Amino acid sequence: MNETKNSELVIGMVFHGEYPTHPRIENQALFLISEGIEIHLFCVTYQKQRAGVEIYKGIHVHRYYCEKWMYKLSALAYSIPLYHLLMNKKLADFISKSNPDIVHLHNMYLAEPVFKITAKRNIPVVLDIHENVPEIMKFYPHLQKGLGKLLIKPSVWKRKEEEFIIKSDGIIVVTSDAKEELEQRTGVGSSKTLVLPNFTDPSFVKKEYNAALQDRFKGYFKAIYIGDTGKRRGIESVIRAIPEILKEISNFHLIVVGASNNDESLHALSVQMKVASHISFEGWQSEQILSDYIHLADIGICPLLRNVHHDTTYANKLFQYAMLGKAILASDCPAQKNLIENEKWGLIHKSDNPTDFTKQCIELYSNTPLRKKFGENGAQAIANKYNYPSSKFGKTYYQKLIR
Repeated sequence: MNETKNSELVIGMVFHGEYPTHPRIENQALFLISEGIEIHLFCVTYQKQRAGVEIYKGIHVHRYYCEKWMYKLSALAYSIPLYHLLMNKKLADFISKSNPDIVHLHNMYLAEPVFKITAKRNIPVVLDIHENVPEIMKFYPHLQKGLGKLLIKPSVWKRKEEEFIIKSDGIIVVTSDAKEELEQRTGVGSSKTLVLPNFTDPSFVKKEYNAALQDRFKGYFKAIYIGDTGKRRGIESVIRAIPEILKEISNFHLIVVGASNNDESLHALSVQMKVASHISFEGWQSEQILSDYIHLADIGICPLLRNVHHDTTYANKLFQYAMLGKAILASDCPAQKNLIENEKWGLIHKSDNPTDFTKQCIELYSNTPLRKKFGENGAQAIANKYNYPSSKFGKTYYQKLIR
């Protein structure tokens, strides 16, 4: 390690998007800072005036300006080399200025240039696979037709991902299911892969919550959904369940905090099902108010549709719901099903099945002691087990990877 640095250990995190937008990155960084590690984060900005370096919650955030069209170009990263060529100089500048002992790469969008730059400087790389990008891409609307279908090949991304997994000094995945799938597919040894779920920072719990927000939804039995509202998230099946739910829970109300290009379809469906007055589409909200929304809810939902990615991952929202003591109603994607059933955090419904969602929702409504117990189990598990200090992540993890 370079003894001229301000900290014993310097980590250079690399993220292809804007920041702050991603709780996994921020929560990891805040924990590492608490262990005395210096964190530098590469990210982009589409606003010239925001470019530069600032200290945000103790994180050295390096924002590099990009034209807005470069966001769309990132989807072509492994089809046409232009995106990586344009980002290479920015990444090299970041590595030079931050002088990290190790690079922590969040997802694979910038993997090609990162591995080339770090190889020249003999810097180890940890690849943090938030999600199974090659599988998720199959569900992107712009890959279903036209040039997107012609130019963007999930099979190519999958092959490149496997290449980077083998090149990496360490791999981080979200669940044991993802670890098993990755090891079977690539042949990497078990010791190379660390399972690190989307833990939530303790600051998510507040001493006081937004009273005006609570008053706004007073008198309802509230189910909350936090996050992206794309079709694969399963919100449609929940909306279709509401007419039957209302027969038993007349004051049922769904609160959706998030957005996507699928929102117009969701709004239209809510009108078609005649339940628009029982749904509040709140759009994206700041990280600072998410816990206020969850706090006021009676249950937290995660109705993901089944696919290879969803079957092997945990959503951030599961840990956010649990931390605030909310019973969870989630679909039967194996990873989240096993977590929720083993830890007794809530009930499971069949994916994309409004009838079963209705049945389980009514059970949680009707059985207040059970709902309360699920919430208590979640909060206790987060405090004692599902958190960064209890994991194998931290200073020791990085130190053993340094060449």
